[in-house]
Formats: sequence, C-alpha cells, structure tokens
Amino acid sequence: MIAKNLAFLPRDTRSYSPHELAKRQHRRLIGKSLKHILLDRFLNHYGYDKGAVTARAIIDDLLALIEHYYRYSDNSFLKQGQMVWPAVPVDEYPKKGKTIAQTKLKPVVLDIITDSDIDDWKIPIHHRELRLKKIERWTQQAHDQGALLTQLDLAILLTTSSATAGDYVREYQNLYHRPLPTRGNIQLIGGGQTHKKQIIALHLKGYLVPTICQKTNHSKEAVERYIRDYESIKLLSTKFDDVDVISRIIRLTPSVVKQYLDLIPLDS
Repeated sequence: MIAKNLAFLPRDTRSYSPHELAKRQHRRLIGKSLKHILLDRFLNHYGYDKGAVTARAIIDDLLALIEHYYRYSDNSFLKQGQMVWPAVPVDEYPKKGKTIAQTKLKPVVLDIITDSDIDDWKIPIHHRELRLKKIERWTQQAHDQGALLTQLDLAILLTTSSATAGDYVREYQNLYHRPLPTRGNIQLIGGGQTHKKQIIALHLKGYLVPTICQKTNHSKEAVERYIRDYESIKLLSTKFDDVDVISRIIRLTPSVVKQYLDLIPLDS
C-alpha cells in the first residue's frame, strides 16, 4: 500500500542544453566576485533601499577608489584574479651553461582570471580558444612589465605540458601572423613590431573595438587592453609628471609608459 503523504523529489524541469548549462555556470561564477558579494551585502544586510542599479554604481566607485589608493601606496596590492609570477627580465639573455637558478628574475602581475574569462562561460567555447586568449594576455602583460614568459611558464599556468604550451604558441602565430612575446621569440628572434601605435591611432580616430580588431588582426581582449592602458596613462599624465610614478601605479615599465605618452595628441 502506497503511503498517502509520501514525499517526492520535485522534478527537475531545467534545460540541460549546452547553452543553458553554460548560462547557469556563468551565473554561478559571477556570483563569486567581490562586486556581487558587496551587492548582496548592500541589498540584503545593510538595509540599503535605493535599488541594485545605484548600489552597483556605488560599489564600482568604491572598488575603483580602493584600487587606485592601494596601487599608488602599495605596489604589492593585487586585484581579484591576479597573481605574482617570477619571469626573466627582457635584458637577461641566456648563456651556455647558465641555469635558471643563476638567472635574474622579476616578479610580474598577471591577470589569471578576468571578467572577460567569466563572460566566456555564457556560451560554449572550445578550451583551445580560451587558452590562446590567456597566453596572449599573459605574455603581453609580462612583456609590458619588462619581463618574458617561457613556454614552461605557460605550461604551468595552463596546467598542461610544455609541448602542448608550445603548440598553442605556434598556433597563435599561425592564426594571427605575429609571434607572441615569449622569451624564445623575443631573445632568439628579436623584439618584433609593436602594434600599440596603430591600435591607438584608430582608437583616436573614433573606430570601435570590433573594427580595430579587423583592421589590425588583433583579438578583442588585446585591443581593449591597449586602449585601457592608453586611457589610464593619459589620465595619470594629467596628475603626475614623473614617468616612474605612473609606471609604479599602472605596473608597466617606464619605457612602455613613454610609448603611450608619445601617442597622446599635443592638443589633448
């Protein structure tokens, strides 16, 4: 005889298509960010009654203020998703018999996980595409800070083998027809041509990011990073005359800061 009040588990009617599953995973990931934790505190713990839109604006302003304050006064401050990684300085060349223990190292700050990475979970995307974006970002960030990553560095950061990391580096070059600024490419092949000038020139002419990507054959993330660094340095240049100060605040080498400063129009 079946019990009248037998409890049944509620039927799971959610869609498990790749797109819907990706959306749910994306919502879970963004819920772990500091911004969303603070938003929950505002709306559910602090008695804030002005709504989520205003709360988000306040949180963005507070986070920007904190980031600026600590970046200026404490160069070791890290944002969520960042890590410090030891890399070889650009001017530290390999020599026969010279071990890595005898090689100078420089700490660089890498964006291991970014908002863009989280957004990629909105839709199914192949892991190779994700990894190509990451190695482009990491090698460029290290280079902008005056250091170089090796294929072994990339392998550890990607939790894969050195051979696979090398495949990614070569695949990137085949796709975009330019080498990544790895230690092997820079010190064995040469520094290559920087694309900052071309990208920023198009930005100043009013071209949007998708168009700049097409014209320069760069990824959206790379173009946005160049523009973001340019605009940040442009703003800081109105407050600080010392290139070294700007360099410490924005964590780019003085030479890279000077490159961006040279791109600012005289009448700006």
